[in-house]
Amino acid sequence: MEIAFRILGRTRVRVDGEFVADWGKPKARAVLAVLLLNAGNAISVNTIAEWVWADRRPANLHSTVQTAITSVRAALQRTGVRFALRNEDRSYRLEIDPSLIDLHVFRKLVYRARAIGGTDHQAACELVEQALELWGDEPLADLEGELAARRREHLVRSYYLSASHALLYGLGKLGEYARMLDHLDEIPPEHDLEILLAKHRLTALYGLRRAQEALSYLVRIRRRIVTEIGDGSEAELNSLHERLRIRHEQSNATRSAGPRYLPHDVDVFVGREDLLAELDSLVAPGSAPRLITLDGQPGMGKTALAVHWAHRVQRRFPDGYWFASHVDGGEVVADLLVALGVPIEPIQSMPARVARLREELAPRRMLVVLDDVTGVEPLLPALSTSVVLVASRARMSDLVLRHRARAFTVLPLGNEEIARLLTTLLGDRAVVAPDVVAHLATRAGGMPLVMRLMAEQIAAQPDRSLADLVPMLSDGRTLLSLQDNGIRVQFELSYRALNPAQARLFRLFGLHPSHEVPLPVVAALAGLPVDQARVLADELVWKRLVDTVDGGRYRTHDLLREYAADRLAQDEPEQEREAAAVRLMSWYLHTVNNADRLVFGYRDEVPMLPLPDGVHPEEFAGEDDVARWIAKDKASIVGVLRGSPQPGYVWRIANGAGELFARYGHYEEVVAVMTAGAEAARINGDVHAETDTNSNLAHFFIERHDYAAAERLLERAQRVFGDRDDPETLAVLLRNKADCLRGASNVPRALELYQEALALAEGFEDTRSGILHRMGAACRVGGRLEEAAVHLVQGRLIRQRTGDYKGEADSLVELSWLARESGDDFSARTNCHEALARYTQAHHQPGRAAAMILLGLIARDNDDPALALTYATDALELCTGLDRELEARAHDLLGQLAWKAGEHDTSIEHLEQAYRAFRDIGDDRARSVAAQLDEHVAQSGPVLPSSRVEGSGAWFETGLLE
Repeated sequence: MEIAFRILGRTRVRVDGEFVADWGKPKARAVLAVLLLNAGNAISVNTIAEWVWADRRPANLHSTVQTAITSVRAALQRTGVRFALRNEDRSYRLEIDPSLIDLHVFRKLVYRARAIGGTDHQAACELVEQALELWGDEPLADLEGELAARRREHLVRSYYLSASHALLYGLGKLGEYARMLDHLDEIPPEHDLEILLAKHRLTALYGLRRAQEALSYLVRIRRRIVTEIGDGSEAELNSLHERLRIRHEQSNATRSAGPRYLPHDVDVFVGREDLLAELDSLVAPGSAPRLITLDGQPGMGKTALAVHWAHRVQRRFPDGYWFASHVDGGEVVADLLVALGVPIEPIQSMPARVARLREELAPRRMLVVLDDVTGVEPLLPALSTSVVLVASRARMSDLVLRHRARAFTVLPLGNEEIARLLTTLLGDRAVVAPDVVAHLATRAGGMPLVMRLMAEQIAAQPDRSLADLVPMLSDGRTLLSLQDNGIRVQFELSYRALNPAQARLFRLFGLHPSHEVPLPVVAALAGLPVDQARVLADELVWKRLVDTVDGGRYRTHDLLREYAADRLAQDEPEQEREAAAVRLMSWYLHTVNNADRLVFGYRDEVPMLPLPDGVHPEEFAGEDDVARWIAKDKASIVGVLRGSPQPGYVWRIANGAGELFARYGHYEEVVAVMTAGAEAARINGDVHAETDTNSNLAHFFIERHDYAAAERLLERAQRVFGDRDDPETLAVLLRNKADCLRGASNVPRALELYQEALALAEGFEDTRSGILHRMGAACRVGGRLEEAAVHLVQGRLIRQRTGDYKGEADSLVELSWLARESGDDFSARTNCHEALARYTQAHHQPGRAAAMILLGLIARDNDDPALALTYATDALELCTGLDRELEARAHDLLGQLAWKAGEHDTSIEHLEQAYRAFRDIGDDRARSVAAQLDEHVAQSGPVLPSSRVEGSGAWFETGLLE
């Protein structure tokens, strides 16, 4: 079972496979930490206060704790794990599987390690390392005060340091002295004077034959123990050091020194722990000679990694170590022979020199690092007794297939590792600006070379703040244009090694704004059949200029894409650049249109532009395929529209994609593409397109209950359209204006507008069915039930005929409400279940939630609270974050059900949520929920819920509540 909760650091919860730290306010996170620390035990409100509000107890403690508990419960629900959070006589008990909590898993792993430590040191060390990986910077980091400090100290001493001692002991038994030092260096410096840690360091240093360093360390640490502790424990270190020194001198047999050359190690090296560990394992004492390859994109730090690792393991190679970079194989052979004292002048031919080098190295086991060396294969016979590490910008498949090399790819560093690198390089300037550092780390895209360039630019300008330098350092073109730019040099070397076809395709990647490009889009950019494009793109993968990801997609680093765009501008003829841009936009236009026709075939399609030769748009087998494609490619579509200078394509793609985004709940993308589409239509001078795009965006805002934004867009659309004569456009404008009129008092005016729109929509079936549906809904709200039934049935019949199954589901839900209000629960249920099937087919979660809420109300009214609770809970999960009105209605129903079940605290929590949601969208129903809250609070106790206290006096700007 995976860990779902972390308290050995900040209080984090796992949501959708990722740990989230900022899931709630600080006090809520602290409360959850207390509950997890005491999982299974009842914790009184007063005890919680001692942990969380040690400095200043809130005036209304129980209400404040209840608010935090509400947030905690919501966070627990988001994880999807089974739990029970009970309120027991002014105490709270969290019942949860302990194996979901990192502290429990830590204890269990260390216990298992101790049980086998005497017989299997390797397995024991692996278990303890797993445990220590769970440890954060500071346990219970969200808790403050004396109680937390005492518990934190206990955890550090009894758990962290104890586990560290066990690991260091086991590593010593295994002879893994370098790993001992690595772990010792990871232990916070406040524990430097721990006598056992000092003993472990001495043992590791002598194990690595670093006697002088061990002596230097002994002098320093002994002086500190005497002055800072004065307990006489330095005598233990003296005794241990003497034993280690004697053993070292006895085992230090003399041998002739071999060639020894490595460039300086980098001053700061972060990350790559797993890769370094794998490399270490290949050169364990007594291991056979190995051929190892490192490849990766330019700028990923392959050379730095190779040099760092060589320094890390050099003591395992007493016969010598050698580094060569950016030379050919002949120079490597000559340099090694000279270093071995062999005159090379008499040996003229390359084969003869290789044979002599092989003879010289036969009795030796050296480490040879070849960084971007050409002609490696002819050298390998001479290096057959050595460990050879070859680093290259391209994948070295020949060495893998013919010489059984062990291949590793150097991947981008994580953002946290990159941020740690910058912080270490810059010191205090970075420490005081963590948000800026995090932003720059993201911009570096995992490339250590980029981050080092950033660090150098910052360090060279000490009088400027990091925040002031962000605009320059965030711009890829600026980074690439800096003088003496190691990044551009690395990119140039890789680019110049491409053949013409590869270079052209690489340049064309610079046209796409996204870092991930699907294969069909790559083919469209190049104007090639998909199979040919795949071959070329895979060659770029082998050259490590792009990467592959699942789903037939190719990923480029942001800076490589910027560089590709530069090369495109310089090396590609203007006519071909323009043709490629047209092919790109055409692929998206026709792919979006194919999706639109499959989903919205009953509507008029967006006017299309011709499909150029060499472009093969995506085809879809069904709506499931469309929904998956939209979810995966939404960012690319938005990026393409925002970056394109071709307005005729932009507004067309926007209107097709916007409808698809809205259907599948990608609401931010709707606003992004429709806004870009409206502006593109304006630039293109297309009045009808600009009007329709603004009107469609207004309709989206109406669906989201943002009526003010909708009204502004409708005014703009009307102003642009003027007095032109287009019946369908006018009908849609009138329909949208009527949609903005809310409440029973506005029903007569809304119906007038709908009737006027209906007359204009004659012959336009989709528009007509939508107007009839809205007329039916308005009549129902106004109490005109017979008229409502006529309009709704007419609208549904049109939607059935045209194949609009999502629209038909909307009609069925409205008919269900009508049946319920007429006392026909059977028909209401039947219609709702049919609507659910249609909504599922359409991938429309808000619609499913609306139907479930109504089914929950019917179940409640028919004395089936368990079924009602299931429907309401499922509905809330479906609509959260997608529709605030549905959220409010689901919380309202859950609050009523909880109150009836005697769960008064839970009821008030849900009703507060319902009140907030109704208030946020300006819905009159907030008033009735507020009244219900007042009544429940009066019955349950004198404490007023915190949200009501905060909101009183300003609940509605419109003055609906006093």
